Amino acid sequence: MNKLPCCTFQVNYARNSASRMIAESESANIARWNGEHGHYEVYYIKFNHRQSSTGYWIRYTLLSPLNGPAVAELWGIFFDSKNPANNIAIKNTFPMSDAEIKKDTFLFRINDAVISQTGTKGTLNDATNVMHWDLRFEQVSGLFFHFPHRFMYRTATPKTKVVSPNFDIRIHGKIAINNRVYECSGEPGQQTHIWGTKHAERWTWANSSIFKEDSSAIFEGLSAQVKIGNRPSPALTLFFLRCLGKDHCLNGLVQLFRNKSESAFPVWRFSAKQGHMRFSGEIKAGLESFVGVEYTDPDREKLWCYNTKVADMRLEVFERDKKIITLTSDKSCALEFVSRVKDPRVPIRI
Repeated sequence: MNKLPCCTFQVNYARNSASRMIAESESANIARWNGEHGHYEVYYIKFNHRQSSTGYWIRYTLLSPLNGPAVAELWGIFFDSKNPANNIAIKNTFPMSDAEIKKDTFLFRINDAVISQTGTKGTLNDATNVMHWDLRFEQVSGLFFHFPHRFMYRTATPKTKVVSPNFDIRIHGKIAINNRVYECSGEPGQQTHIWGTKHAERWTWANSSIFKEDSSAIFEGLSAQVKIGNRPSPALTLFFLRCLGKDHCLNGLVQLFRNKSESAFPVWRFSAKQGHMRFSGEIKAGLESFVGVEYTDPDREKLWCYNTKVADMRLEVFERDKKIITLTSDKSCALEFVSRVKDPRVPIRI
């Protein structure tokens, strides 16, 4: 397994509440919710099926509002790059009495669907569509901390925490959309854990681990604004790039302000520099490739997310001002724009 410098731990272990030693990557996945009001938690899996040029987004979530009962929700979204009219989005909501959260190991069950450190399985349906999956995770490189300092995961600020316990995985198993079954044998993917008391004001995020020019390359980018008092902060932008066998983690406190981001839905342009290495890139997709979904803060404020798993990405990487590679991800990059203002061009599906 590969380590991600400044970002991951592969062999560290943590003692959980039941005094059992577990890998730190699994510890990072264990739920932070202890029954309090004013909390939300998300586990998502994203991956692409390369042969069919389709993408998938599965979310296990809980929302414990400031007022009212907590709920658990199961989300599933299917993206067809060849025919976006086939895209589907399903969400089923359950009372927390239909959910199970373990603390001695990572396990989150919602009705009959479950996610653990090593895989996920479940079924979603609505009036017209059914989505079923039974998937196993093969970890290539594990724990990725998006924030530069561990104390940022223990303090009240930032109000949202994000970490990828399964940062680079290969997906094995089956996923079925209605009557069509997609066999997965080593499909590149990612599993991430998010929790907190309030979402950021807005953000743009992207991830890809499918590049024609370098099969081991990975890109992760996040540019977010948080509210400071009554005003949004400047954009705080972080990147991770694995390219040609080298890992570049650009998420230091100073780097968060130096990294450049120009986000205008449905296009994200960005650039960054670290030492003698710099890169610039663009990620985009047609509006028809995005699926709109609604998020809810614990205080009931709404956000609207526009997400695709089949965007196009072009990234130029330079060393000492000499271009060393151009990375392209065709119809296989995840791209997400989230705002507290609806965009009328893309319907909200769930």
